[in-house]
Amino acid sequence: MLKYFIAGWLACIGGFVLAGEVAPEQAAPKLTDFLGGIQSMEAEFEQWVMDAKQNALQNVTGTLWIQRPGQFRWDTNDPFPQQIVSDGKELRIYDPDLEQATIKKLDQQVGNTPALLLSGDPSKISERFNVSAYHFDKTGEWRFDLRPKDEETMFALLRVHFYEKRLRDMYLEDNLGQTTRIEFKPVQVNQPIPDSRFELELPEGVDVIREN
Repeated sequence: MLKYFIAGWLACIGGFVLAGEVAPEQAAPKLTDFLGGIQSMEAEFEQWVMDAKQNALQNVTGTLWIQRPGQFRWDTNDPFPQQIVSDGKELRIYDPDLEQATIKKLDQQVGNTPALLLSGDPSKISERFNVSAYHFDKTGEWRFDLRPKDEETMFALLRVHFYEKRLRDMYLEDNLGQTTRIEFKPVQVNQPIPDSRFELELPEGVDVIREN
């Protein structure tokens, strides 16, 4: 795992010399094709967050479920437990340590979060992002750099890697230089996930904040 993390990190920072840039007009359609091939996915993940000076801020593990259209669940484990769940209409964010939950209408803007990028409509990507694509000849890996056209998007750069058409990792950089890298280990792809997975019943006594 360590060697893949180091290799992926180097790719995120500077890109390999052997990476060939794909023609701009082919980049977004290629990414749309890859994302369109993922109708559902269950994956374990590990996430690293670093500040602008590359100081480690957080390292967590968890499990992700996504299913088009718009359903996703993102559960992180201790020491920062959190559940982020969407049934396609409503988004629920539950922090057990704070005994607090936020419920709001799901923003359907594709790419507003990594989970929405994976569960949203891939055909909308070129409307929201400028996309660049690179192909690594030796490994067969594909890298896509997405830069949002909307300045209010939560990140300045989203980098996505695919290997053999399977999602391998994501790298995000916000406008302050903080970075997040998420490495995925798919458990199953394109297998039906019950709708109950995307429901979140909150315990009694939880402070609920509703946002319009």
